[in-house]
Amino acid sequence: MFKALIFDMDGVLVDSHPYIWHSFQEVLREQEIILSDKEIKQYIGLSLRDQMEIWKKEYGLRGYTVEEFSQKSGKIQFDLIEKNHKHDQYIYSFINQAKKQGMRLAVATNSSRWRADKMLEVLNIKKYFDVLVTSDDVTNHKPHPDMFLLAAERLGVHPKQCIVFEDALSGIQGAKNANMKAVALITRFHTRKELEEAHLVINDFSEIDMQQLVELYKKE
Repeated sequence: MFKALIFDMDGVLVDSHPYIWHSFQEVLREQEIILSDKEIKQYIGLSLRDQMEIWKKEYGLRGYTVEEFSQKSGKIQFDLIEKNHKHDQYIYSFINQAKKQGMRLAVATNSSRWRADKMLEVLNIKKYFDVLVTSDDVTNHKPHPDMFLLAAERLGVHPKQCIVFEDALSGIQGAKNANMKAVALITRFHTRKELEEAHLVINDFSEIDMQQLVELYKKE
């Protein structure tokens, strides 16, 4: 039987990608770097560190550390989120259901620690999670399995007893590389076909309950 659920943050617990990319574009525009929608899509699911490495090589980004870029773009993001974000009641209902059934819950995000802490506080859901693993905690980010394996270790469960919720291919691959079942959430950035590597694909959290996860876990 599975014992733990691990959630990605951006795109899963919060529809933050539009705010993230608005903020990134504002900062990048200072150096006359403008990314198309097609270019943006390929970066979703990667850590800011890994994205910035690509931007330095491809576009000549200069002058920012990861922390500086994160802080500057983060201020823009949180201003937008606090003004515009609407809570998804399906997610809250699902998390409550999982906690009532004794599940251990973790967040594993390619975001930085400071940003993840603040995001979970803004969403008012930090109290539900037993463990938070961020890009600051591991050397290798998604699609490497390190983040998920560390989450399982801190939760005190075997990796095979975890089910992961992700919205990007890098996260799905990371979960599978950790020998965990992966549930993919469709967003405006990825189609069902693009996420079909996952063990299960859903449109939103109204389509899933704990009994369905029991059946998913039983499947080889």
